[in-house]
Amino acid sequence: MACKKINYLLIFYLSFSHFIYIKNSFCDKNATKCLSNPCQNNSTCNGFSKDRNCRCSDTATHLDKSCDNVQDPCFSSPCQGNATCVNTPGERSFLCKCPPGYNGTSCETDIGSCGMNSCQHGGVCRQDPVLPVCLCPAGYAGRFCEMDHDECASSPCHNGAVCQDGVNSYSCFCVPGYQGRHCDLEVDECVSDPCKNAATCLNEIGRYTCVCPPGYSGVNCELEVDECWSQPCLNGATCQDALRAYFCACAPGFLGDRCELHVDECASQPCLHGGLCVDEGNRYSCHCTGSGFTGTRCETLMPLCWSEPCHNNATCEDSADNYTCHCWPGYTGAQCETDINECSSNPCQSEGECVELSSERLYGRIAQLPSSFSYPEASGYVCICRPGFTGIHCEEDIDECSSNPCQNGGTCENLLGNYTCHCPFDNHSGIFYGGRDCSDILLGCTHHQCLNNGTCIPHFQNGQHGFSCVCPSGYTGSLCEIVTTLSFEGNGFLRVTSGSVTAKGSVCSIALRFQTVQPRALLLLRGDRDMSVMLELLSGYIHLSIQANNQSKVLLYISHNTSDGEWHSLEVVFAEAVTLTLLDNSCKEKCITKAPSPFERDGSICTFPNSFLGGLPVGTTGNGVALLNIYNRPSTPSFVGCLQDIKIDSHHITPENISSGSSLNIKAGCVRKDWCESQPCQNRGRCTNLWLSYRCDCYRPYEGLNCLRGKFCRHTRLPSTVCGNEKTNFTCYSGGSCTEFQGELRCACRPGFTGEWCEKDIDECASNPCLNGGLCQDSLNKFQCLCDVAFAGERCEIDLAGDLISNIFTSIGLVTLALLLILFLAVAASVVASNKRATQGTYSPSQQEKEGSRVEMWSTMPPPAMERLI
Repeated sequence: MACKKINYLLIFYLSFSHFIYIKNSFCDKNATKCLSNPCQNNSTCNGFSKDRNCRCSDTATHLDKSCDNVQDPCFSSPCQGNATCVNTPGERSFLCKCPPGYNGTSCETDIGSCGMNSCQHGGVCRQDPVLPVCLCPAGYAGRFCEMDHDECASSPCHNGAVCQDGVNSYSCFCVPGYQGRHCDLEVDECVSDPCKNAATCLNEIGRYTCVCPPGYSGVNCELEVDECWSQPCLNGATCQDALRAYFCACAPGFLGDRCELHVDECASQPCLHGGLCVDEGNRYSCHCTGSGFTGTRCETLMPLCWSEPCHNNATCEDSADNYTCHCWPGYTGAQCETDINECSSNPCQSEGECVELSSERLYGRIAQLPSSFSYPEASGYVCICRPGFTGIHCEEDIDECSSNPCQNGGTCENLLGNYTCHCPFDNHSGIFYGGRDCSDILLGCTHHQCLNNGTCIPHFQNGQHGFSCVCPSGYTGSLCEIVTTLSFEGNGFLRVTSGSVTAKGSVCSIALRFQTVQPRALLLLRGDRDMSVMLELLSGYIHLSIQANNQSKVLLYISHNTSDGEWHSLEVVFAEAVTLTLLDNSCKEKCITKAPSPFERDGSICTFPNSFLGGLPVGTTGNGVALLNIYNRPSTPSFVGCLQDIKIDSHHITPENISSGSSLNIKAGCVRKDWCESQPCQNRGRCTNLWLSYRCDCYRPYEGLNCLRGKFCRHTRLPSTVCGNEKTNFTCYSGGSCTEFQGELRCACRPGFTGEWCEKDIDECASNPCLNGGLCQDSLNKFQCLCDVAFAGERCEIDLAGDLISNIFTSIGLVTLALLLILFLAVAASVVASNKRATQGTYSPSQQEKEGSRVEMWSTMPPPAMERLI
């Protein structure tokens, strides 16, 4: 039983707890509706209602459940008639202001009889049989005396006065000058007699004016006029004022009512001996300058040195009637007025600045001058040297290299006033150094490589590392990638037009390298018929000829053999002078020559459009005229060989300039074969490489292309002579005869030959005998001049363009030349015949055949080396 009771109590307790939990859940759920405080305008939220209503404080005016939309109480026009509805501030109610005759909350009550406050502004209400009537006091009108009557409506105020309305009255506020109730009375300002000193008073509207008598001023003429105010007294006089007058008390030296008259104290000429009198008011002063006297009136004789006539602090010495100036060193003149210019001889060297010690204004500004100026030390000069120079006359160059400024193995070169460092290149590490002191590592060549064995030179400019390539001969371009070598294979040419050549002003140049074995060839032709330049090889020498206006010519040549198959460089510069230079290491002297330019100032060879390299085109022009005739030049063989680094006006000519229409037989690169390498000449024949072929110079009795054919001659044209004794044994060539001279055996050479063995042919063209641009051709013991068409004569000395007399002399010269030639040939034939007779009976086949082979080729090849006779 006890257990059952306990169980029942436990079940009851659990059931009750569960009921309480369910109730609280519902209560909490309803309570949360009002947690957000949805009701506004001081309303109360009812949390237990299903629709969460708000109880507003004024139940008569709330329109929604949350009381957040309260309308204006006057919105519904609750006041009746003409009543005015007024909303009560702070409250949700209204108030009706009723018009007279109505009363009540909404002015709904019509007061039919005189009631309280029915008439306004003190009106008295009288009961009328129909309606009550208000008896209004003065100044008001209307049924209920509500209207105030405007007394200013009739404009009672005059003369611009301002009217102010009152109760049954008005007030006028007058402008100055008027008075009275209606401002219609004018005020007389002169009534009070304001003007003084018998002045006349003029009455005006709102004011008065006083017309003052003479001597008075002021608004009321109360002030006496000061006649001294205008400062009538002159020249420092004192003015004293009086009634209608003034008096001037003059300063000494002046007279007159206004002290305007000046008393001249110099009128009596008080200054003596020519002194200048200066009037100074009530006194005078005498200027005695230049008179030789002094004193108040220039009455005392003055020593000449008192006037200090000597300049530049010189010492003055008086004599009987003169003075002497003793000058300091550096000054001269009668009065030491002239500063001797010690710098006039320009004593300072190396552009040093010369400063005289007498330049007083420079003391304290230039360190080379003493600290203070002194006349005893003002003679002489000092030299202010430029940086890098020292010495009294800046004659010593300071050795800036003495401090070893160049780093990293750089070599210092002392310059005038400066130095430069030649920076090394480390072949092992490949490091370049640069900068002023070789202290900077140059990185321009680190990742760049010049082609075709070009040398990379790094540099550092504008904060950037860079490089440049120094190209070897035969290459150009930023990386030495462009080939500049051209091979000329004979009968060819290269035409260069102005489109690829740019002239630089009036100075232009031609530069090239060439390689050939030709003794005679055309290298370059530029210009036209009237003006042209031709560069050619003649006898292996470089010749430059210039033709201008078909008259004057310039002929330059360099006597250095260049037809040896080696590379040679030349340059021609056209300026005020024409310069031809052979740039060969083997040149020791006479490798540069100059001549005045024949070109006019307004014309230059640079302006011509066409240049031909290596030769001229074969054929004729459109008019059927040969090109050689157009250029008026003798025919020169085309160039066979290689040209390299061609620059016309500093513009490179490369294989890119080669085109089918402007070139012939030209290839890029240098094509050359050594034909003598296989030794094609037999029987001791000497091989000469002719670039495109070879030539064999054979010894007798052999001949032919390869010296394979034998030929024996019994007689020789110019026999050699054995010249010797027991001490000396040699042979005289070219027809020379052995002669004893002063106890020695020597070779007496025939005309036209020279040398110890008469082995050399004299070049008669070496003295340039041909005039007027004639081309000299060397012959045996003579020369021949190939003249221009306008000239003739043995030396081209005759101008064919002259008059008839000149032509006659030309004809006589030609006839004479022919006679001389015939005479010369006769003498030569006689000499040869006599030599043949001299050799008859002494014929030795072995000796003659050995020597005759050398003599026969005298005109085409040099003799062999000297052989000793066995």
